[in-house]
Amino acid sequence: MKALTFKEKQDVLEDLFKKYHRAVLQLKCLEERNFYPSIQFDTVKEKKTYYQDKGSQLNDQLVLKEELEKVIATFEFILDCLSMESKVIIEKEFIERVGKDWWIDYYSRSTYYRLKTRAMEETLFYFSCL
Repeated sequence: MKALTFKEKQDVLEDLFKKYHRAVLQLKCLEERNFYPSIQFDTVKEKKTYYQDKGSQLNDQLVLKEELEKVIATFEFILDCLSMESKVIIEKEFIERVGKDWWIDYYSRSTYYRLKTRAMEETLFYFSCL
């Protein structure tokens, strides 16, 4: 099998971390939503028919919340397994999405790309072990 190029590795990691960001956002939305029914006296709504009753909707939301927490925990576990330099680069490039030139104060161009390649390979290795 042919080895991935630098750009292909970067694209794979961007797709993986999009899933991470999506999971974090969905979990935040689920946590802010009120799971338990409340009585609103000041609004009148027409009754809608649901395909699911409230109990099964609540169960589905709780199951989704657990799945999202597992996804986030997996990403955090992989980040904890990385070396310190790799962790910094992956966090800045793919999690925090800091500007393109954040590395100029820390590394030369060749050192940065060498460390970034190593960080991407290390991260992809841990994802392949799952």
